[in-house]
Amino acid sequence: MKILVNHLLEPANRISGISKYLFSLLEELVKTGRHQYVLLTSWDEECLPAALRTPALTVVSVPYIESTPRNLLRQLTLVPKIMQQQHADIEFNCNPLGGFLGSWPRVTVTHDLYFNVSPASYKAHHRLWWKLFYPLTCRSASNIICVSENTQRDLVRYFPRYADKTTVIAEGPCLNVPEGINSDTQQRENFGLFVANVSPNKGADTLVKALGLLRGCQREIVVKHVGADNEGKFSRMVATIPDGVAPVSIGYVSDAELSSLYRKARFLAFPSRYEGFGLPVIEAQAHGTPVIASDIPVLREVAGEGAVYFPPGDASELARHMYALLNNDKMFSELSEKALQNQKRFSWRKAARQTEQVFTQLGCATVASQRQLN
Repeated sequence: MKILVNHLLEPANRISGISKYLFSLLEELVKTGRHQYVLLTSWDEECLPAALRTPALTVVSVPYIESTPRNLLRQLTLVPKIMQQQHADIEFNCNPLGGFLGSWPRVTVTHDLYFNVSPASYKAHHRLWWKLFYPLTCRSASNIICVSENTQRDLVRYFPRYADKTTVIAEGPCLNVPEGINSDTQQRENFGLFVANVSPNKGADTLVKALGLLRGCQREIVVKHVGADNEGKFSRMVATIPDGVAPVSIGYVSDAELSSLYRKARFLAFPSRYEGFGLPVIEAQAHGTPVIASDIPVLREVAGEGAVYFPPGDASELARHMYALLNNDKMFSELSEKALQNQKRFSWRKAARQTEQVFTQLGCATVASQRQLN
């Protein structure tokens, strides 16, 4: 079969979480050679990852439209045109919002339901686009891939009519992990990590409070922040939280630099109040780095026994775990070993195999339907 991969809603030539997801998955899908893939994208082909610049993948590039409603409205005419030109059998949309016209099989991916779970955290016009377009996308989909069981539960909770369309396919770590990773404390340095863009669901305020508590009792530690803080949210938190302390922000780093940080850190702090999956959790664990996670269902699902947990928003418990993992080598080594074991449950090869099964089932169903019509 030929699969048209719809990547039109993600920014051009700039990596996003969904683009990282798609590129990692698509690399494995192309490797198998079982189907043909056409990537419809706003990225320039020369800017794609090297693994995707291959004759095995056809790339169709079009200009990026930043406005969500205008982008989606263009998809209503553009996607059918490209489906016909490429003689594609199935559309695979890596974004939860996408084109919803056309009678061909369509697979979409739902990464999270932030706008339903925590609507007050987002701007009114973003909530409006979600309210208008997400149900239309779900209705047109033949299958909705959810990246975690927790995301599937949220979808069924808010959109129960689409429950029978859902399939859970977990993500894998997006970094190349060097060989020889182990739980040896000698390779570690005295700092922790916080890997996230500072958005409402990430629990950054809990981290600021925890670091302040540690400084207050002369147990100050360093936590390095990887990700965006474009609006200076950490500065505002420190200004409003009594004795709060911000992590050391280093912004975006390359994959190689992030891998190096994971290898050196004593822990990853992950105080999120809500997640769709929590990719940094398994990336940290793949490097043998223990995780300190909010005790919410999705992080129990993903982090397993390779993490210690604390009640969401409980800064004192987060502080206690951070200090312990910096200073207790036995605790670090035991949790590091469990982290390495847990992350083996996740891989892009496994995700690709499961995604291909969805495509095959839809292809077989389409053939059967056509035979009945004939």
